[in-house]
Amino acid sequence: MLATICYAGAAIFGRNFKSLDPMAPAAGSLLSGAIILVPLSLIVDQPWTLAPSAASVMALVGLAVFSTAMAFVIYFRLIRTLGSVGTTAQAYLRAPIGIAIGAYFLGESLSEAAWIGLLCILAGVAFMTIPEGKRKDVVQAA
Repeated sequence: MLATICYAGAAIFGRNFKSLDPMAPAAGSLLSGAIILVPLSLIVDQPWTLAPSAASVMALVGLAVFSTAMAFVIYFRLIRTLGSVGTTAQAYLRAPIGIAIGAYFLGESLSEAAWIGLLCILAGVAFMTIPEGKRKDVVQAA
């Protein structure tokens, strides 16, 4: 529950950065996290006692650059362009994407209830992200 509340709070608080280049709040977020976590990691993990392989270091760099830094820049860019509701709508798409991956790559079959649930999720995300003026047109057409 706390993670969900923090996620929602971050999206709402992130609206304050609309006027900034997305790189600025992304860099600030990462630097703030580093200031907090580096001293803790020195105490808890004692990195000088570790001997990571080259593959581990490359994986760490890949995760840091692509999965974290670029993701933050994209996130704050979306906050700027779509707003907090449109940006957080992507979280609802995780379930359909995960189910689709399981069905496609693992051959999992979907029940009727799963299909109905997926359609409800997609309709909800579409309804959240369609601009209000166009939303009225969609509802009237249905």
